[in-house]
Amino acid sequence: MFDSDPRALIEDSLARCVPRRAILKQLVAMGLALPAASALLDACSGQAAGGSSAKVTISLWTHTHPPMIQLMKTLIKEYEARHEGVTIDYQQIPNNEFGPKMLTALSSGSGPDVINMDDVSLRGDYIPKGLVVPVDPKALGYESVEALTSRYIPGAFVGATGGDGKIYGVPLEYDAAAFGFHFDQFQEAGLDPSSPPRTWGDVATMGRQLVQYQGGTMVRQGFDFLYLHSGWYTDFIELLLHQTGGHILNSQRTASVIAQSRSVQALTIWNDLINKYHVGDPHVSSTDATVPYSDFYTGKLSMTVLIGPWAQAQMQQTYAGQYRQVKMAAVPQVDPSRPASRCYGYFMAVNKASKVQEEAWKFIAYVTSQHDRWLSDVLFVQPIKGWQNTAAARKIDFIDVWAESYATAKFDEVGPHWSEIEDTLKSSIQDTVFNGVPPETSFTRAQSEIDRILKG
Repeated sequence: MFDSDPRALIEDSLARCVPRRAILKQLVAMGLALPAASALLDACSGQAAGGSSAKVTISLWTHTHPPMIQLMKTLIKEYEARHEGVTIDYQQIPNNEFGPKMLTALSSGSGPDVINMDDVSLRGDYIPKGLVVPVDPKALGYESVEALTSRYIPGAFVGATGGDGKIYGVPLEYDAAAFGFHFDQFQEAGLDPSSPPRTWGDVATMGRQLVQYQGGTMVRQGFDFLYLHSGWYTDFIELLLHQTGGHILNSQRTASVIAQSRSVQALTIWNDLINKYHVGDPHVSSTDATVPYSDFYTGKLSMTVLIGPWAQAQMQQTYAGQYRQVKMAAVPQVDPSRPASRCYGYFMAVNKASKVQEEAWKFIAYVTSQHDRWLSDVLFVQPIKGWQNTAAARKIDFIDVWAESYATAKFDEVGPHWSEIEDTLKSSIQDTVFNGVPPETSFTRAQSEIDRILKG
């Protein structure tokens, strides 16, 4: 493990009180230049040459995901114990409030020193508006940005790269989509669990066999997407757009093209599943974004698209009995011969208004160095090279399914004023799925509204 993770070697050596000179010697033997090795040791141990012992408070905000919060609190305690005078003020914001509250705070020149934000928000709002600063490789323990990115798989930093080519965050979480289904419910319905749906047409056919009603109310949905905040609506429509070849914006990000046929096709797939084949009922779906997959975990939803391995961790901790009946497969496709999926990331970044930017990056260096723990405890993949071959990864159920998904996934498109565009997409999808407005009509209206947004 240490051969590929110098931070792991440092943490183990510090815990055993190995002298600094001996640690540096081992790091150099691993191929790090002496200045980089020294800086990395400083970042992990808080023993920077000439460093001050003055008290420092670093504030951190995250969304609400219980497994993540549990490990984050543990890492904060460890960091504070190793860095005398440093205090981490950690706040968790309810998921439905997180995006607007964070953006409002940073836009007003306040907010936390460290943010943990999804790539779409970073590229759509925070980076273009100059609310976060480029990464500080020295504080992170690297000689250069290139040395930092070389440890990660190609493309991992696309989600935190601005139009200026600079990188503004370090990945804490890197996710892709997979398809979850209940093994026992398939058997009950006479379906073969070894042959899950390969196309959305298969989802419609199998979903109708899985649906259950009681007194005219759908008490078990065969399949559905999730109906939470606007980001979730956008996640799922972008997944379908990746497969149909549709887009929200033109290539210059200056106008919307969502009324084009391939984009309308994506919403039509979603609408047909609900209003033509009746495999799900959004009116009975849970809208608790803190536990987004509660319907699926408890068996009220037979099949769904899981956005990231983290959903498994939440299942294991909260719904252990139901989890044993859950299986994973590749996401159904429009064209199985040309598979397409989506990935996204949450990146740790530093507020431009922060007065403790260097200290903030050093804290980020520690948190993002705990690759195995994030994978084993929270099922957050950090896209370091070879992540899928680590001991922690091999213990994860369906790891091959997730690895396959990452191989065909790409980051979502994004553009200016993206939070407003996401709100428009949510309204358009609701108009169709909830209120029966034809997909072409909804997306024609959306195109006009998005064009207005883009014009400022």
